[in-house]
Amino acid sequence: MKIAACTALAACLAVPAALAQNAPEALRGKVKPGMYSYKMEMDMGQIPGAPPGMGKQTMNMQHCLTAEDIGKGEMGRGRQDGKPRNCEMKDFRMSGNTATYKMVCTGEMAMVADNTITFVADGYNMKMAMQMDRGGQKMNMTQNMEARYLGACQK
Repeated sequence: MKIAACTALAACLAVPAALAQNAPEALRGKVKPGMYSYKMEMDMGQIPGAPPGMGKQTMNMQHCLTAEDIGKGEMGRGRQDGKPRNCEMKDFRMSGNTATYKMVCTGEMAMVADNTITFVADGYNMKMAMQMDRGGQKMNMTQNMEARYLGACQK
């Protein structure tokens, strides 16, 4: 069960990777390159066959965000192995320091995620509500993520 949760988390970390089209331009100046700490809290609800409470997880990690990552709209991608495929960003809107969008993925990792990212002085906060279809089994997940700038990346 934990592998499935991590795969879903990796898909969620692709967050701003789904920000295609004009989105990376809208993000310019909102985030700077450097080392970030990420605190993620996710709740996958009750996973069929899993003990109660297993669907709630908290993860902390660090990731070096490059100018290239930001230019591609790929902030916070972290792990690549569980990255969703066949995804399309829809309804991207930027208002002040807040971006909202819907990510729709089809195929093996079918999902729909409603995302809100608010940029703050030292990073950003993201909230996501996602509905997944894993082989005909429906799952809902919420995730809150705080990304905080720590300083320059160490080589």
